Amino acid sequence: MKSIHDFIVYTDIVFNETFKTESGLELFGDNRFLQKRLAQREVEIKAMPLNYEDEDIVGYQAFIDPTIYFQNLYDHGKGANNEISGHKGFFKVQANMILAIRKDENSEWKGFNENVIVSKVMDSGEEKKSGLIITEISKPKALKGVAIVEIPNDDLLRDEVSKGDTIRYNDYYGVDVYIDGKEYTWIRTKDCLAKVG
Repeated sequence: MKSIHDFIVYTDIVFNETFKTESGLELFGDNRFLQKRLAQREVEIKAMPLNYEDEDIVGYQAFIDPTIYFQNLYDHGKGANNEISGHKGFFKVQANMILAIRKDENSEWKGFNENVIVSKVMDSGEEKKSGLIITEISKPKALKGVAIVEIPNDDLLRDEVSKGDTIRYNDYYGVDVYIDGKEYTWIRTKDCLAKVG
């Protein structure tokens, strides 16, 4: 299978079942996943666009933009427009839909192109003593615009920002994603403002 403009990826999860939410809403999808995590999938890259000039990543695992499955998803179970007709489990995706790649399960994820995966830094939620009796348990909140780099890309690595470093970022942007069951935030290089410390 050859591709002209898009990457071609494969996943063995087929979203063709219906299931009902607690509120009774009927959804199309694999009922093994929570609704919020339904579309966030690891896939295998099967083909690259003809005009792609970077390293050969055919066979690599990729973590893709979750909206690929939401865009024009299932017209009453007939399939998604991104799915390649006649090839079950094969989807066409654009380069900007690939968030991270890795060679195999034993390799580290690397941000693809401008994509970076971070985890938000949580405030301890400590209250100042004031003599008042507070009955509510304070919940930790994310510190505004502060995150830890979890999956850097080549741009950040060149600027000596590595996995585990704390950064300031433009928190008006960012999409929640799940990798291996943990919640992270997807941002781009241009959203990274400074390395802290």
